[in-house]
Amino acid sequence: MRIGLALSGGAARGIAHIGVLQYLEEQGAKICCLAGTSAGSIVGSLYCSGKTTDELVDIASSMSWKSLVKFSLPKKGLINSEKLLKMLKEYLGDITFDDLELPLLVNAVDLLSGKEVIMDEGPVAEAVVASCAIPGIFTPVKKDKYLLVDGGLLDNLPAALLKDKNVDHIISVNVGAQIPLDKEPESIFEILVQSFDVVRRQRDLPAQKYTDTMIEPDLGDIPFHDTSKVDELIKRGYEAAQEALKGLDFQKKPGRISKWLSKRKKKSGGE
Repeated sequence: MRIGLALSGGAARGIAHIGVLQYLEEQGAKICCLAGTSAGSIVGSLYCSGKTTDELVDIASSMSWKSLVKFSLPKKGLINSEKLLKMLKEYLGDITFDDLELPLLVNAVDLLSGKEVIMDEGPVAEAVVASCAIPGIFTPVKKDKYLLVDGGLLDNLPAALLKDKNVDHIISVNVGAQIPLDKEPESIFEILVQSFDVVRRQRDLPAQKYTDTMIEPDLGDIPFHDTSKVDELIKRGYEAAQEALKGLDFQKKPGRISKWLSKRKKKSGGE
């Protein structure tokens, strides 16, 4: 069975994506294409570059907001994304989308046109930083003719990007579909992140149309900025995948639609 995997944004809660990947690996699932937004694009880019889930755990354990952010004058954002780009390049180097071991799609939003921008070529690290640029918190990223911000503004769970990728089953992992915070935000950072989540929560609904299996770890008690609960986040991601995917036969042969798409591709001269 050819799996397409969509990973949502969710700041530090995106660490739970690693637990889902661990479970899929244990089950022998064949991930053929991955789409990621914001935090999902970070995990997705590292995994598609060839990093093992054990390496992802080590990377997540070494991360903290202090290591990722550099505060700037609040003209276009409270935080300059320079350190995030530097961190990503430490693990990804100057790798391009063509160099990845698995196909990856990353989305962002162009502030100038108000439209979603899908990135699948050029330097991976730069695309991921653009997808993570939460408006008001991180400074927008200039790329070609675009001024890019977090893809979650329009599509926080990019399952739709996988619909034409010749996969048999689309699995979506939503780490942003949570109840409101248990306590009031204590900083401008928490207020901005929670406000952004209120908006993008409404953008998750269309993803259900393209999703065969939805995985939604219970993370409502873990703040978006808390990078200290790595083990707990991974555990909950793993358990949510285990529950949502029980009974699914990953060795199932491709269905008629998948075979038809494959034949059509060969007929048109594709690889």
